[in-house]
Amino acid sequence: MSDKKCPNCGYQIDSWNDCVSVNNILECPECEEHFELKAVALNKPQLTIPKSIADELDEEIEEAYSNDYIRSYSDVGAYMEAITDGLDEDSELYKFMFPDNDALLGCSHRNIIYLYLVDNDLVKVVEG
Repeated sequence: MSDKKCPNCGYQIDSWNDCVSVNNILECPECEEHFELKAVALNKPQLTIPKSIADELDEEIEEAYSNDYIRSYSDVGAYMEAITDGLDEDSELYKFMFPDNDALLGCSHRNIIYLYLVDNDLVKVVEG
């Protein structure tokens, strides 16, 4: 069942394709009145990464750049390889990437790191 209704007459619209549309102005097939199709804001879940992890990632990347292990045109795989190659198993970043007894959580964390490396605007840095 559709929840699309004409705001003028309340006519239940099966599909927006039932309406005549010009520049997002629709015409109801029942009352023939015009109304504007407005975008609805969706609540998107926000991926987060702790600030301490983001800081450690940034340090690892800076070190990899300075040692010429990666270049600005390197892909994310090269970044991850440079980060994990010299990573201390006692570091907070290592424990975030490879948590004990939880491979699925570690995979999720590494995917968040991939997104952070691609574009840090995709992941919100939070305290913790």
